Amino acid sequence: MMAGRPIDNERKACDAVARALEQLSGQTRTNPYSPEDRGAPAPVEYVFNLGQVQFALEHTIVEAFGGQIHTGVDFGSFIEPITKALDHHMPPPGRFDLLFSIDPSRGMKAREISAAQQAVISWVREKAGELHDECPLQPSRAQKPSGFRNERRATVAGVDLRLQRETHWAEPEAAHGRLFISRFAPKDYEALRTERMKKAMVKKLPKLKIWRDSGARSVLVLENGDLSLSNHVVILEAAEAALAGRTDGPDELWLVDTTIESEWTAWCLMRDGMSFPDDETKHRYWDFKPAGLDAV
Repeated sequence: MMAGRPIDNERKACDAVARALEQLSGQTRTNPYSPEDRGAPAPVEYVFNLGQVQFALEHTIVEAFGGQIHTGVDFGSFIEPITKALDHHMPPPGRFDLLFSIDPSRGMKAREISAAQQAVISWVREKAGELHDECPLQPSRAQKPSGFRNERRATVAGVDLRLQRETHWAEPEAAHGRLFISRFAPKDYEALRTERMKKAMVKKLPKLKIWRDSGARSVLVLENGDLSLSNHVVILEAAEAALAGRTDGPDELWLVDTTIESEWTAWCLMRDGMSFPDDETKHRYWDFKPAGLDAV
């Protein structure tokens, strides 16, 4: 299976940060351009002025572990027919969660992927029936205050699987018959996140330092598209660890969260060495509709 490509958000993410900086300064950017497009010696993504101050923005995608984004694209393709066949078609009451390893289709050829998908569908249907028979009716609060939960595990067509079923007296009817699919996280993914962040810093910060040395404010824009393992707090912690001992840290560190396709959120994680500098202000974060952002 060929690796897919993640969506390219870097230019719009830079625009989101630039708009936030405009609002913070009360000024409109001038002299905007892309040094990368011009083939500059230090090809950061975007440069502009706010008043007399020049800002240089460089973008990078953050991951909980190396290869997370590309394996996530492949994972989405692998589970699509499984989700279509099973979601909303599981035996009610209750919801089901199907968990896979990080990259279940790695090394598989096209015909092997198709066979594995069908084998997974068959296994889930069989085990869902078994789990349903263990508690066929939604339990009452008096009967099972904590509800019912059980699971099945197996390796099917070379794919490690864990199917969990949960039914609870307070569970909404809309959840019945649903199948939610996710992946196991590597056991040491927080250490892997920091290692991945360090590699990004090594690649990106020298370019920003050149602009900083010439008088610009250097801004590193982190983009997060991971909903399950990442949030702004753990990303900042990884960035702090990755910056420890470095002398070329950016003046500002921003995060643009793109996990919700229709609404992005931007935070300033660090400014002049201070973490979460805007947390006690009305500008704690900014929300943006990506359709309204420019690919600067």
